[in-house]
Amino acid sequence: MPARNSKTGIRMFSLTLKKNARTLSGLALITLLAVLLNLGMQWLSDPYRFPLNVVEVKGDFRYLDRGQLQSAIAGHTQSGFFTVDVAAVCAAAEQLPWVYAAKVRRVWPDILRLQIEEQQPVARWGEQGFLNRFGESFIPGESIAAGELPGLAGPAGQESRVLDQYRQAARLLAPLGMQISRLELDGRRALRLQLEGGVQLELGRVSTWQRLQRFARAYPAVFDGRMDELQSVDLRYSNGFSVHWRRVLPAGAGEKRV
Repeated sequence: MPARNSKTGIRMFSLTLKKNARTLSGLALITLLAVLLNLGMQWLSDPYRFPLNVVEVKGDFRYLDRGQLQSAIAGHTQSGFFTVDVAAVCAAAEQLPWVYAAKVRRVWPDILRLQIEEQQPVARWGEQGFLNRFGESFIPGESIAAGELPGLAGPAGQESRVLDQYRQAARLLAPLGMQISRLELDGRRALRLQLEGGVQLELGRVSTWQRLQRFARAYPAVFDGRMDELQSVDLRYSNGFSVHWRRVLPAGAGEKRV
């Protein structure tokens, strides 16, 4: 009986030894692979072995300063080809007011390519800001020539609504040969338009679209050919409007006789 127990113990010890040997071999292999991977990453991440030699910037720019963009991303492009943080480069570019969106990718063997979409202002917003085509406001760090952009204003958070109202009104008035130079939504949510030439339209807070349509329908009979004489139209009435005409001096009234 003791001999049988002795043989059983030897077999169990042998099996345990083989099992542990396989486990130790697996751990050793995993450790070796981890070391080799670490060494490989160190080798690949060496900026002198795989440097970034070219940083390409692509996009159509009207307002964005390329030098300012290069300065913004310079601190993130000093790594090698494999280790450059493309997310950090993208974030640094998009911090600039005139950058709407940026895409960054590596191009083998040594190029980092930035595709930049510039902000496209469609209107001035308030005193210093602009709105892009999505109704999002942004404020550039420097003043620019706004050109023929209309001026829009309104409470914070109402940018998209004000832009939509401008577009709707502009489409209605364009066939009449009128352009909007300014549209303002005040703190009471009352709407006011100013046309090119200075004519003001008071639309109030409710039924603004219907009131503007009323003005457009009345234009041929009441205002056509007299826009130079018109100062303002108050459309805040249920079924009509009031008109304020400019004071027109007779011909020669402003001349000084000697």
